[in-house]
Amino acid sequence: MINSDIKVGIICPLDIEYKSCKKILKLHHETELAGRLISSRREKDIEVIAVKAGVGKICCASAAQLIIDKFQPAYIFDIGAAGSLSEELNINDIVCGEYSFEYDACTGKKLGKTPPDDDKTFTVISKPPCKKVFQEFSSWVRETMGMTIQFGNIACGEKDVKNTEFKQKLRQELDAITCNWESSAVLKTAQINGVKSFSLRVIVDFADESMNDDFNANCQKALEVMFPVLNEFIFEGWINRI
Repeated sequence: MINSDIKVGIICPLDIEYKSCKKILKLHHETELAGRLISSRREKDIEVIAVKAGVGKICCASAAQLIIDKFQPAYIFDIGAAGSLSEELNINDIVCGEYSFEYDACTGKKLGKTPPDDDKTFTVISKPPCKKVFQEFSSWVRETMGMTIQFGNIACGEKDVKNTEFKQKLRQELDAITCNWESSAVLKTAQINGVKSFSLRVIVDFADESMNDDFNANCQKALEVMFPVLNEFIFEGWINRI
């Protein structure tokens, strides 16, 4: 890889997420690193490295650490599909995460809206100056690309959220608007290493009894909505303002 001013690591859990990322962000130079596929693109002062991490916290945490150790990125992105916990979110809406909560690490406890710090992870969007930039970007996206970005908390755990009762519990106790398996692992790894992180997830299901069918029906199209937005943020000057 060629040295550049800003390096960005993208952690892709699923094969479909990695392939969409590679295609839409026009990543090339695919190779294998420590048993994982990686691809990259360098343009002007930006270099992006995406990794096919594998599903779950362990795979994504170790992939994030690999990218950090090998490439020393300034930013790590947690990306992919997610379920909606909020009635205000629709399929293909994009969620920019502020905090991620590990609900599966809190079994038997009432989580509340201020869980222990060990179960809570932040992104750069939790900082007002950074959030302001992304809010300006989200307005631009809505006006020019016709897509919706919302901000909120993530409920993260290695358990599918596919019933209404559990969905409501996570919404109420964590004030979370979306859920997935891996965000906390990626964001916590970045946080431990002092690397700035983002979480950008696209809604593919409503975290209810139809979760599996909705995921299969919507995932590919939703990723095709999200990755052009990510491409604009990284390569068109927005990330330089963070």
